[in-house]
Amino acid sequence: MDDDGEDRISGLPDELLHAILARLGSPGSAVRTGVLSRRWRHLWAPQPELVLGFVLDTPRPPLPAFLEAVDAALAACAAPTLGRLCILPPGGGGGVPAGRLAPWLRFASERVVGSILLLVRPPPETCGEEEAVLDLPACEGVTTFDLSFEGDWRLRPASAGIFRALTVLRILSCRIEASELAALVSTHCPCLTDLMLTSIVLVSDSDLPIRSDSLRSLWFAVRKTRRLEIVALRLEKLCVSAPIHEARISAPNLAELEWSHPVYNPNCHHFDDVGCRLRKLELGLNASLMQQFDEVDELKLAMFIPEGIAAYQNFLDETNNLPKCKILTVSSGWDYHGLVPGMLHLLRSCSSMRKVFLLDYSDYAMRQPCVPACPCLLEESNRIDDISLGSLEEVEITSYTSYHGALEFVEQLSRCNVPILEKVVLKQKTDSAPPPTKELCEKIRSMWQPNNIEVEYCVFSDRGFSSNLGLNLLALLLLAVGH
Repeated sequence: MDDDGEDRISGLPDELLHAILARLGSPGSAVRTGVLSRRWRHLWAPQPELVLGFVLDTPRPPLPAFLEAVDAALAACAAPTLGRLCILPPGGGGGVPAGRLAPWLRFASERVVGSILLLVRPPPETCGEEEAVLDLPACEGVTTFDLSFEGDWRLRPASAGIFRALTVLRILSCRIEASELAALVSTHCPCLTDLMLTSIVLVSDSDLPIRSDSLRSLWFAVRKTRRLEIVALRLEKLCVSAPIHEARISAPNLAELEWSHPVYNPNCHHFDDVGCRLRKLELGLNASLMQQFDEVDELKLAMFIPEGIAAYQNFLDETNNLPKCKILTVSSGWDYHGLVPGMLHLLRSCSSMRKVFLLDYSDYAMRQPCVPACPCLLEESNRIDDISLGSLEEVEITSYTSYHGALEFVEQLSRCNVPILEKVVLKQKTDSAPPPTKELCEKIRSMWQPNNIEVEYCVFSDRGFSSNLGLNLLALLLLAVGH
């Protein structure tokens, strides 16, 4: 209070008070500021953004009370437009009925000219039923739309209207008709640049054509896709992580490709208009897609070699001709089978790398001895005299179960021709094995003598969320708060 009896907070400019209210984290908190003074009673209403969600460090409110608070906040909002709207109901206590959510979306279509984030789940009694349908109205002013469902919603985009300003669209976990999804992306979003479709399921097995003159990034995880057709002249990044029976992709500006699903068949999956050089290529269990490209700046491979002669030979055939690359990252499987000879084969197949990263997930406690005729036991599979890595500068090995594989690989690598190698880094997960002794560290360093190579050993913690859903929700929450 000043000498005239007026509190200094009420004397602040409206713009500053709006900024304070916007950071309270829930509609109830903003409304309760009205007890401070009459001027504050409706001050929160014309805020340029609304973040309606419980604060993580506070007790979760009952869902019915939260829904009432959201309805009241939207009804009282006096701002003609909002730059951001986030609605994040508390977990537990059921879900949000489609009828309750529909007015929120209508409000967004009329008021929001920036970003929307909705993270909702349907009520448990309607999960999987056809009547759990959510109509998505056209939002002409929205630029970023994050829509995350934690259940089996049936999403139905508007058949008319345009998302005229929309550049970023991320949809997580719902069911949708293929024709409606194709129309939404190809027709109703003329300025769309970034599209993420995660855990989407088509209502029935269907063809899905995506044609866009603006799209630059596409993350595609849509199940029940019978045939995917992509025609996107500006597309630079593509990730496919769901099974597709057939695909035909035309993207002349493609620079980054991730094909994490294990099924790839050159007779069914066609890259018709794609260059021979990529900035980044990441592959799952099927490495044969590499044959499509001559040069890749960063190549990431999963090396999961099942037991048996045929499986090992298949791995050799798929990776005999690696594209020229600067950085090679290899993730090994839980089965130790073929780790060292497999790595030697990859190094033999591509001598242009400057950096090599090995992520070793091999479970040595579960290791089964190879059959005597397995190719990984042959002398020629463990040869090093034909490996020359004249460009290799750095090697980094991360062990998630134990460091036995790392030691074996490092010992073989130290005997190879690596004339300009400068650094070897060994990382070990903290709870995977006993800490290395001083003698072990010295043994590793001695492998490289008399070469003047820096050897670094460190441990790390790999704690995280216990589910992919937790990671998805965290990502959406970070987006909501502007990080």
